[in-house]
Amino acid sequence: MTDAIRLALVCLRVGTFVFGGGLVMIPLLQADVVERYGWLTTQEFVDAVALGQMTPGPLLVTATFIGYKVGGILAATLATVCMFLPSFAMTIATSNRLARLQGNRFVNNFLWGVRAAVVGLVVSAAVTIGQSSCVAVGQFALGVVALVALMWKKVDAGLVVVLCGLFGLIVWSG
Repeated sequence: MTDAIRLALVCLRVGTFVFGGGLVMIPLLQADVVERYGWLTTQEFVDAVALGQMTPGPLLVTATFIGYKVGGILAATLATVCMFLPSFAMTIATSNRLARLQGNRFVNNFLWGVRAAVVGLVVSAAVTIGQSSCVAVGQFALGVVALVALMWKKVDAGLVVVLCGLFGLIVWSG
């Protein structure tokens, strides 16, 4: 099996089980892309996630970046389509049944459990990115400042990213 096909299957699986947004996919994707198949280094993977977070559609941009690194344009296209396809299909399949599903006790109980898993996956993603990105004390401190700004001061996330980027450019370039 070629790497492009393996990546397509990974993206189909991740795209199928991503509940709660793009950050949830990070540990799922990293397990295969970095640890299992070694297509990207940890730093390349973190760069792919960072690139995705700076653009609209972060999950798709990350999949496209990984696909390009694995096998060029064809693999990038295949990874992107396979990442998007499961959620697209599920949305189409459930769109006319949404009102009935909202009141279903089994669906609500299932989603209650899924929300707990999403929290665990997001924390796992934060630890993964933090371990490979915050290698200096200054980076860790800036990450803490960003967390405080986001959680307690309710500063816009886009503004935090831009300000931290500018801070890094100014402080670590000189």
